[in-house]
Amino acid sequence: MDERVECSDLPMELLERIGKSLDTRIDVLRFRSVCNSWRSSIPSSSFHSNSPRIPHPSRFPHPSRSWLWIPVPAYLCESTLYRLQRLNPQTPDEGLLLIKVEESNLGNLRLLDPYRNRYEVVSLNLLDFRVLEFTKAYTLKCQCNCQPPTRGAIVINKVLKFPNSARINVNDCAVFIVYFSGILSFAKCGDENLTRVGDRGIKYEDIIVYEGLFYVVDSLGRVWWIREPLELVEFMPRLPPSDGWRKYLVESCGALYVVDRGLHHFLKVYKMDRDKPEPWDLVNSLGDRAFVLGIDCCFSVSTEEFYGFKRNCIYFTDIRSVFNLEDDRFENLAPLPNLL
Repeated sequence: MDERVECSDLPMELLERIGKSLDTRIDVLRFRSVCNSWRSSIPSSSFHSNSPRIPHPSRFPHPSRSWLWIPVPAYLCESTLYRLQRLNPQTPDEGLLLIKVEESNLGNLRLLDPYRNRYEVVSLNLLDFRVLEFTKAYTLKCQCNCQPPTRGAIVINKVLKFPNSARINVNDCAVFIVYFSGILSFAKCGDENLTRVGDRGIKYEDIIVYEGLFYVVDSLGRVWWIREPLELVEFMPRLPPSDGWRKYLVESCGALYVVDRGLHHFLKVYKMDRDKPEPWDLVNSLGDRAFVLGIDCCFSVSTEEFYGFKRNCIYFTDIRSVFNLEDDRFENLAPLPNLL
């Protein structure tokens, strides 16, 4: 005879074991919303959302930002990108939506436009959507009397936090920081000083977690593997010479790409292939994919699945423009209609 057990009667040991496997905030919230016994198995305090204090980058200031020598506390600001699928689509061809939610040091949530990194005010009923966490993004901000107060974030190219899990206390995490000036630094939350990583003669420009390992790209397009204890090992040779101004690392469909962006409307995309004698393949088309590159995160989306993205295009959130690989030119980022 088939014996059924109500979800509220499941053993507490089993619920606690399931709860420990949840890594995202949305999964934790869903789990706790099932019933009282499920909610009590994961206390709200188990989700650590407060922003940790980390050393301020004043130890390595940008030469043109002399005011950053003032030692002030810096905080990690976390944003989460969610994939939304409407349960009852308004049109047959309506695709997935992408929203970005920023959590401040005080725990407040603010909705951002993921294409332009600016705040938008919208009303969103989560009962109308299937919501999945897409990726996380981080920026470094300082709290001080500087003018303007958060200008310190300008000198940061990328901040990478790890471990990146909702079940890990932020005070047990660490960060890699890539500065606009090319310095790569490391710190554990609560450290008084930053640890400089890599060669002082190399300008580092972006960092990524790829296949569970840390990689950083320098101004020449060389990719370095960061292994313990904070040692850099050359993983990929330099890119072909160019007048590229900024390099970006992005993963798409399991492959690692470097986007080489120049000052004068110059852009090239390279795909890593270590099985070939020439490991960098120049990419002329992304197919149905689109890249979104910014100072807080870089990611790839399918334009057939997600609404509002054009195929074979690269979106730059910092300069609010789009590069079309098919036409080989930059375009202004057109406003998207509000579908929420």
